[in-house]
Amino acid sequence: MFKIVDRFVLKTFLPLFAMSFSVCWFIVVMQFLWRYVDELVGKGLGVFVLCKIIFYAAMSFIPMSLPLGILLASLMTFGNLGERLELLALKASGFPLYRIMRPLFLLIGVMSILLFQFQNDWMIQAQVRMWTLVLSAKYAAPEMEITEGVFYTGIPGYSLYAQHRDPSGRMEQLMVYDMSRGYLNPRIIRADSGRLVMDKSKTFLVLKLYNGQSYENLRAQSYNTSEEPIPYMLPRFTYSETFIAHNTNINYQDEKQLGGLYISKNLSQLNYSIDSTARLLDSARAVITDGIDRDLLSTHYQSFAYGITDTATFIKQREELTALSLRIQEAKPHEKANGDSLLILSSATDSLRVIQAAVSTLERTKNQASFAKDEDDNSFYYFRTYSQEWHRKFTASVACLIFFLIGAPLGAIVRRGGIGMPVIVSIFFFVVYYTIESFGDNMLRSETIPVWLGMWLSNLVLLPVGLFLTYKSNQDSSSLNAEAYVMFFRKLFGYRGVRNVEYQEVSIEEVDYKQATLDLGTLLEQTETLRTSPLFQSPIIRVWSNASDQAKLRDLSTALDDLVESLRHSTSRLLVSKLKDLPLLPKHFSPLLPEQSKYGWIMSFILPYSIPMTLYFSRLRKHLLGDLETTKRTLLALQEEVMSIQKGTREQENEQENQTDETNPIYANQLQPNLS
Repeated sequence: MFKIVDRFVLKTFLPLFAMSFSVCWFIVVMQFLWRYVDELVGKGLGVFVLCKIIFYAAMSFIPMSLPLGILLASLMTFGNLGERLELLALKASGFPLYRIMRPLFLLIGVMSILLFQFQNDWMIQAQVRMWTLVLSAKYAAPEMEITEGVFYTGIPGYSLYAQHRDPSGRMEQLMVYDMSRGYLNPRIIRADSGRLVMDKSKTFLVLKLYNGQSYENLRAQSYNTSEEPIPYMLPRFTYSETFIAHNTNINYQDEKQLGGLYISKNLSQLNYSIDSTARLLDSARAVITDGIDRDLLSTHYQSFAYGITDTATFIKQREELTALSLRIQEAKPHEKANGDSLLILSSATDSLRVIQAAVSTLERTKNQASFAKDEDDNSFYYFRTYSQEWHRKFTASVACLIFFLIGAPLGAIVRRGGIGMPVIVSIFFFVVYYTIESFGDNMLRSETIPVWLGMWLSNLVLLPVGLFLTYKSNQDSSSLNAEAYVMFFRKLFGYRGVRNVEYQEVSIEEVDYKQATLDLGTLLEQTETLRTSPLFQSPIIRVWSNASDQAKLRDLSTALDDLVESLRHSTSRLLVSKLKDLPLLPKHFSPLLPEQSKYGWIMSFILPYSIPMTLYFSRLRKHLLGDLETTKRTLLALQEEVMSIQKGTREQENEQENQTDETNPIYANQLQPNLS
């Protein structure tokens, strides 16, 4: 049963989700339109057909936009709650973060189930109808498809090439291959310019060419090659028209033509297709492997092919084999182990025949292996695409939950509402997710990893990130506080901030100014000793050997903190304000510099490490020297102020003593005779 907190969180999340999902959905659909705008614009498509294509495309891209919308909405929701301190109030009321996230997690779980059902049923119909309309419109106006510098083969029997094409449709430097009479009898046309025009009935095309020349054989060719010359003609023309029968009306493709593709199959159909293609793939690989092994073995143990029916050839080959065996027996032992020695022992004719046979065998084996590889790639393509689509029906649903586990804790950590920061973080994780997905897709195509691992790789990488962020944000861990990292790097590069000392209106503890004067003198001596120490005055390369001087810096820093703690109770506003001018000195020169000099010497010889660190120490030492100078000036000013306070205190005490003596009766009686 939902409580008030659950209704409040849902009421905050749902408007933001509607807005973010709509924006992400619109961006993804516009990306599709920008990609296929050339195939849709100028094809004579009606407004209704274009709206149908956009609608089906929008339905097809819901699985891509929904996880991004959930990530952005969860970031904005918990960022707004944190910025308005509502999240802090809920935690103070005893609600942990996972309890606040629970209603949204259940809601997104329901969305994931609905998304799976949508992908398994409704999206299939939308994808089939969308690609049917896109493919139907692709061949509606072929004159709009011609691209500069690319052969266009969209018209059956013709191949057109244009070096330049104007927006009006005029093409320059044309080359046309007319293969309507067969590939053995082509007609090649070259023209300076031309146009491809569609008639009003949209049943044929007119190819208008200007200032060109054509090549055409006068006699039909055949597959039988002959050395007899074939007559041809090269007529030139100023203007030529070629009528090409081509129906350019929009003929809608049959949706059943896409029935064999993976986009038109649901989960059960994909299971059947995967099982069928897996068996086909395994059997094809087994047959190919046996055939290649058999060819390799026969090639390795091959012998002369004796002609059984031709007795003369058999006797001749037998005599050659016997002579070759005798030469091998008479050869030296070290020559028998050398394969090239066989060619030396044989005649030139035998050697040439052996080499030619070996080259022919290798070429045949190479061609067979190439053909087998193409067959295997074709079989694996169907198995891979069916398997990818099967896993994709689950990965998008799981990605919704993972993106929520990332977005909600990050929003609670960042505590910034609005659109700016959530959009940046959402785009970052979205890019990381689809980059990993593309990487896994490329690896599974090469069979480097299994199909399931390639499809689930992005989810497997981001799921630990989401669980870690949820755990840390629920524990209110400071390790995810951005300000903590900023302070760390500021300290690492020498920026330690300003000392914060507040004036106390009511001071209970009395300040011992005499002891403070002694402490100030001691601190001035320590500051000057440290400033003139080898750590700050020797050449920068000797910093590694003077690491022991860090103890002086630690003592000075501790003494300054004690001084500030003792003088911050002073009633003098000027003295307390001067304490703020004391720099915050570190406890050591750098955590990267060893305390012992011998280890520093050893590290100084590690050049890939010591050179950049020495440059870093140089900058750090310059900054610390400036702090020591500021410390010295501030201590002198504090010393003067303390002495001034002491002087004023002594004068005030003398005045009080004088006033006390004047009001004493004994002292007044002693002065009476003198006055009389």
